[in-house]
Amino acid sequence: MQLLSAYFLSPGSVIVALLALIFLAHQSWPSLSYRKKTYQLSGEISEVHDENDLTVSKDPEVPKGWWSSREVFELERRAIFSKSWLYLAHTTQFSKAGAYQSFDIAGFPIFLIRSKDNKIRAFHNVCRHRAYTITRKETGTSTVLGCRYHGWSYDTTGRLVKAPQFDGIPGFNKSENSLFEIHTHTTDHGMVFVNLDTGQPTPFPDSTASSLDGFVKIAGLGSKSIWLAGQTLTGTFNWKFGMSPQYCTDVTARLEEIVSAASLPSFASKLTKIITRHNSRADCHLFPVNILYSFENAPLWVSISYLPASESITQVRYDLFNLSSKSGINENQLASAVAGSVKGFMQGIETGFQSVTTSPVENSSNTRRILEQLQEHARLEKKSGGQILPAMRQPKGSSLFQQAEQLCKEIDCSGSGSGSGNGSGSLDW
Repeated sequence: MQLLSAYFLSPGSVIVALLALIFLAHQSWPSLSYRKKTYQLSGEISEVHDENDLTVSKDPEVPKGWWSSREVFELERRAIFSKSWLYLAHTTQFSKAGAYQSFDIAGFPIFLIRSKDNKIRAFHNVCRHRAYTITRKETGTSTVLGCRYHGWSYDTTGRLVKAPQFDGIPGFNKSENSLFEIHTHTTDHGMVFVNLDTGQPTPFPDSTASSLDGFVKIAGLGSKSIWLAGQTLTGTFNWKFGMSPQYCTDVTARLEEIVSAASLPSFASKLTKIITRHNSRADCHLFPVNILYSFENAPLWVSISYLPASESITQVRYDLFNLSSKSGINENQLASAVAGSVKGFMQGIETGFQSVTTSPVENSSNTRRILEQLQEHARLEKKSGGQILPAMRQPKGSSLFQQAEQLCKEIDCSGSGSGSGNGSGSLDW
């Protein structure tokens, strides 16, 4: 009996008992839980607030056809997607030189690639000769990028290295026919942004940099994140509808539930969070189409992008990352669970979009910012007397070569195989 009493009164047993009581109290006592708060980091402000803290005010005066008009979508292409800094990927998605990923942003086909100098570059995904596609797969690896139409080839820096039967043409200069490069900005955390403006783009926003810094600090994210899984899914809804606050909250809540069930955090990890009072749950909304989210019960984060293909079709790209190679998470099981969750969530968005025309437009900061940019660009176009196309590229080269190219195009278009891309036309050199 004395032995038993000595055991239960030993310092070690008392500490274990206290820790167990703390853990049980955390599970049942709401005041010790951080679940009531979420870190909302928008492109404008970084602040902590309750999840249901939404400001209600007058509905925004949006133009007719906000969800379905082709005219509105074309203005969005010129005013937003041609001029904004857009997050596309993390550097860890490009493991070696030649690794690339293709995207379509509002009808602008582009791709990112890791060059041999280890820099991530972005290019328009069109050959300079006949504007045929360079990278046909969504992801792949190649240090020589070739167009299948006439055999023009480019290296990882976009430089034209091969143009069959063009070397002897007067006025033809390889250096003037490199791929059209796109402005990029890679943050210290490995986030890769692009800006399609062919002129001098606006500086990378300080507000975005500040939001990312806050997200990274809370999530514990670094440039050494490990890409686990991701894919691009196509949904029948307007991109703005997917980015509405309701659906942004719903998708992160659903993913948190799925990841928590799949990762099953250990007693020790939960106890550490309680003692250190550290909450890694955070979300960061990047204007106009991105959500970054880090999970509470797992060393993971996810990026979700709503990339418009048209006024009613949106490509949803998600990528899941691990913060540690020693997390012990069943990656295949987790990837499958996240994929199923995103697909189910998109079906819910599509269902909601079918009746969206009968509902008022939500007065969110994202909606107001979209309106501001559309109105500002429309004013500029009215003042200039025509459309302003920031992403349009002007061809370069000698006038003699441009005249020859125009003649070739006219003849090529009249050939029987000019539209197939298989090199069967009359000028398939």
